[in-house]
Amino acid sequence: MSLRTAACSCGQLSLTVTGDPDRVSICHCTACQRRTGSAFGVQARFAADQVQMTGRSTEYARTSDERDRRVHVFHFCPDCGGTVYYTEPDEPEMVAVAVGAFADPSFPAPTTSIYDARRHPWVALPSDIESDAPWETLLPLYQAEEYAEAAERGRRLVEEYPANGHLAYNVACCESMAGQTEPALAHLRLAFERSEGLRSQAADDPDLDPIRDAPGFAELVGTQ
Repeated sequence: MSLRTAACSCGQLSLTVTGDPDRVSICHCTACQRRTGSAFGVQARFAADQVQMTGRSTEYARTSDERDRRVHVFHFCPDCGGTVYYTEPDEPEMVAVAVGAFADPSFPAPTTSIYDARRHPWVALPSDIESDAPWETLLPLYQAEEYAEAAERGRRLVEEYPANGHLAYNVACCESMAGQTEPALAHLRLAFERSEGLRSQAADDPDLDPIRDAPGFAELVGTQ
């Protein structure tokens, strides 16, 4: 089983991970741009029991400006300031490690790209990466709480992008909020087939609360 080490610039704060990441993603949000001083951030998600930390860290907690208001706690070296990893109080079993902290060009490439609407236009992505660009076209409807309309348009997009697990997941959330239980469960199942890491996100996603008691939901999400 592989062992990888990530560290800050001065090496005071480091961690060792065992095995492969659950997901590697590239994020174009402006918060990641500011945090990294680059055009995007790249992070690899690991189960907490895969990770062993060493050294002192200082924390900075940022609350997302998205509807879920999720808190991200970034852990950085108090000596050199390098951010090595982040955690989320709502998901204690997960640790996301800054891929650059591994300083390893052979590290697995990202499979998912998020906040594409904020991507710098000169940044080109691999043709096989899963992008949230299709979902971005539905976001205004979601934010306006026009869930049924978002779900209807989303189903057409899922047919166009059948391999995009995050799109299927977000469409399931819209269907859930619109009271469309069976389609929501079907799209959740498709989402998990495409991206297993989404299963843990579904465990406490408030958009799925309307269907949480539906037959088969707990088994599908793994919370029974």
